[in-house]
Amino acid sequence: MVVRLRLSRFGCKNKPFYRVMAADSRSPRDGKHLEVLGYYNPLPGQDGQKRMGLNFDRVKYWLSVGAQPSEPVQRLLFRSGLLPPPPMTAMGRKGGPRDTRPIDPMTGKFLTPESSKKVDLEPNVDLDEDESTSSA
Repeated sequence: MVVRLRLSRFGCKNKPFYRVMAADSRSPRDGKHLEVLGYYNPLPGQDGQKRMGLNFDRVKYWLSVGAQPSEPVQRLLFRSGLLPPPPMTAMGRKGGPRDTRPIDPMTGKFLTPESSKKVDLEPNVDLDEDESTSSA
């Protein structure tokens, strides 16, 4: 039995509310689950922030025994600090080759390599001056 950590939808039409569940991968989205691990409310509250609550001890337990988080749950666990950032690649165009430059998961912008930030500090030497001194 493969256990997945995934979201189960609750709430009304146009007002979603999700519970983070540990469930068998073969069970339906809103079907039978093994344990409720937390909740996620994507609608902004009075302060404009999304609400999320997790039972960290139980999430760590399920991850330690081999449970696989779904992509949305993986993003939630990254935001809470339990998982490293998921690998992200940008699509150049639909069905086309992927851009392999790394992306910052918080901003969604491309990360620049460290080597391009370094400035060449060596002085520029003119070739004409070197040739004139060596021939004289």
